[in-house]
Amino acid sequence: MIDATHPKTHLAWLLGTLTLLVAADALALPMYGARSGRTCDNCHSLPNTWYDPPEVTERKCTLSCAGCHVDPSGGGLRTVSGRYFGMATLPMFGSIARPLDDQPRDVWDLFTGDPADRIAPSSQPVGAELPASGPVKPMEAHNEDPRGPGAPPADDGWLSFGRPLGHGSSEMAWLDGRYGDLNADPLVQLGADVRFGYWSAGPLFFPMQLDLHAALHPVEHLTIAGTVGARGRTKSLTFDARGAPDAEQLRFGVRELYAMTHEWPALMHLRAGRFMPAFGTRVADHTAYTRRPFGMSMEDPANRVVGLEAGFTGNYPHFTASAFKPADGASQNPFAMADGWGAALDGGWRDLAWQLGGSAMMRRRPLSGGGDTLDLALHWGYNPWRRWKALALTYLGEVVWGRYQRPFSGSETSRLAWYHQLAWHPVNGVVARLRFDSFDPDGEVRDDVVYRPGLGLDWHVVPGLTISADGRVGIPEKGGPGEEAADVFVQIHGWF
Repeated sequence: MIDATHPKTHLAWLLGTLTLLVAADALALPMYGARSGRTCDNCHSLPNTWYDPPEVTERKCTLSCAGCHVDPSGGGLRTVSGRYFGMATLPMFGSIARPLDDQPRDVWDLFTGDPADRIAPSSQPVGAELPASGPVKPMEAHNEDPRGPGAPPADDGWLSFGRPLGHGSSEMAWLDGRYGDLNADPLVQLGADVRFGYWSAGPLFFPMQLDLHAALHPVEHLTIAGTVGARGRTKSLTFDARGAPDAEQLRFGVRELYAMTHEWPALMHLRAGRFMPAFGTRVADHTAYTRRPFGMSMEDPANRVVGLEAGFTGNYPHFTASAFKPADGASQNPFAMADGWGAALDGGWRDLAWQLGGSAMMRRRPLSGGGDTLDLALHWGYNPWRRWKALALTYLGEVVWGRYQRPFSGSETSRLAWYHQLAWHPVNGVVARLRFDSFDPDGEVRDDVVYRPGLGLDWHVVPGLTISADGRVGIPEKGGPGEEAADVFVQIHGWF
């Protein structure tokens, strides 16, 4: 049991109360989604209401992970909306079409005057006319290309090509012409994520991620998607006497593989296969206390599941439910299952300036496979940038509590983790982050809480290349085990 009279408990509840008061309008999504509600042309080049009908269930816009990723829970292969966001909004240099609100925010505008002579007056695709404000176009005009007659075929080269067979794209599919000249609804799509890391407390330089993604969209409403990748390493590259990488270097496997029916009203989907269940906030740092201790880190194959998931991710409510068997992390068969079963729920409200949600997950497994767990999460956030253009701040927060079995005795205890992040976007392509984490690994052990404040900086150099640096200090509670420790962690992330 957690001792409610202990000072650490009072501090945790105080932090939580203050956080909820700050986020009185409240939220729960990774930073990109949370901040994107400030302006529609973050994610596409034309106003959101031009083609989308007023009925909420028929809108394709969303602040959920499914807006940018093929996987409704986020991560991996990007949709056309995600590719457009990464090529237009994120980078410091080489943007294909700056959002209107971001056109005065380029780095050179700190030293020069009006950028109007360097940037087009709107981020519209080639050949399009600016749509007038007013009623939306009727549904029979849905499949008209807004770039106008004679526009070149939408295309991403070899990364995405073709069209779904038969009747082609559904009415809920992304629409050509709203993302420059990108193919909005391809038959085949390819992608990759590559990360290298530097850690001051470990090896100087080591590979973190090599994931290759693919999706086949043979007919409307059906997609088969998967990711294969190399296992993350925590030591530098080594070679044997013949010059070949060591055995660990060659550990490739299937991360996700599933079939999904989607593009239904309210962005409903149903999928079956191997995936990560939707739970909590999928922050970029999967070593965060709210992720790894609760079995949600991406690098461990045993954290994947094989099961069935259903949900909807439109504006503004969202809900996802899944039932699954634990994946066998030691098997090369992506659908090999370990003993046990589990279920997860995730839902909430994702509005333009605020979001609030909750998650629950239960696992029943043998002690050797991780034991029984019951985890609950509350996640939120607030984006004042939506209401005040000069206040380029986005805040995210989460608290996760869970019951689990100790690995040797099997006795039950609890753990509690907090995550807070405040991001500032001074100019296009730069994000400065202030972060605070805390973790109580065992509710029945006194003085074992660890607090970890930190500072971070993200530099989105050009489309497809980001450099991130984090400095963190681990501060154990007075009288607890360990000593104060500081480290610096740098990632280089390339994607397409």
